[in-house]
Amino acid sequence: MPSPTEDRPDKTRDPNVEAAVEDTFPASDPVGNTAEQGTRAVPAQDMMPSQIGAQAAGLASFTVPFPSLESAKLALETLVREGPVDRRCAEMREEGGRTMLRISAPQSDVARLKSMLESSPSPT
Repeated sequence: MPSPTEDRPDKTRDPNVEAAVEDTFPASDPVGNTAEQGTRAVPAQDMMPSQIGAQAAGLASFTVPFPSLESAKLALETLVREGPVDRRCAEMREEGGRTMLRISAPQSDVARLKSMLESSPSPT
């Protein structure tokens, strides 16, 4: 009975190829030796854009109250899809049993986004 590699010579292991490929990781992304280090040359936090203040970016803020956290989340998802609004420009916080959704957006979009939130069935 022939071996499986005789039928498929392209699947045969070549020790020379294996030895040549062994140490060919890019210098910019070396293999990590420890679990803490990982395999990235740069920590993931350094690749994320830094948050800048709303005023420095020329943004205006407004707050809309919601009866529950779920309704605020749904409203935020609607704004992200239809606004469009960057999810990082939104903040939810609990105040007196209600959820406050604070949005930072360009001044020219504030009125439109506010009317979108107020016309949705969930805000109070």
